[in-house]
Amino acid sequence: MRGLGFEHVRIPPDWTMICGADTGAYMSALFVAISPDPYEAMVLAEYPNYRYVGGEIELLGYPLAEWSWMVREAWKTIQPDRRLHAWCDWNSQFVSELSHQGIALHRNAKKAELRTEISREYFQHDKIRLAPWLDVLPYELENAKWPEDVNASGDYKRVKESDHTLDCLEHALSRRPRSKRLRETKQKTFIESFLERHRRPGVARHDVHLGRL
Repeated sequence: MRGLGFEHVRIPPDWTMICGADTGAYMSALFVAISPDPYEAMVLAEYPNYRYVGGEIELLGYPLAEWSWMVREAWKTIQPDRRLHAWCDWNSQFVSELSHQGIALHRNAKKAELRTEISREYFQHDKIRLAPWLDVLPYELENAKWPEDVNASGDYKRVKESDHTLDCLEHALSRRPRSKRLRETKQKTFIESFLERHRRPGVARHDVHLGRL
């Protein structure tokens, strides 16, 4: 598996080890160590059940139980006292099945666009390192595609193509605080927009239910 060598890495005790997972026909898991604020990340190991041959994705033929066992045993080498908890897509259908395999999946409520934006900030600010023995994740990062502009819904989403292990990375990194740029451009709530539109200039009136108008 593509994690050989990570067991010799010494992670500082105040760093948090997070696992991201992608489920379906193409399975993958990624171990990411993240430091306290200011956040930095080190991707230590990847466990896809596939590989790329001539640019084409190819399953390795691991049964679910065997793949789960390899991921779980690898986790034990660095976190022997912690059960493996992994973050995955909200619509994953594997929560119950992997629970029986010793992997506790948690559905990530953060949307794909937000996950991508958080991950992009790690790379833009040189706050992430990839272990030299990784293979699939670097390939997917190199071939990742983003649209040139937002779509009709105002979304700026990465194109979903050959990115199962990259999804794992975005899940893991998203468990840290939201990016500064997204916080600054956070969409106003309905009540905030209503009050802004109907505020009377020069009038400061307080209502216990609506707040200051």
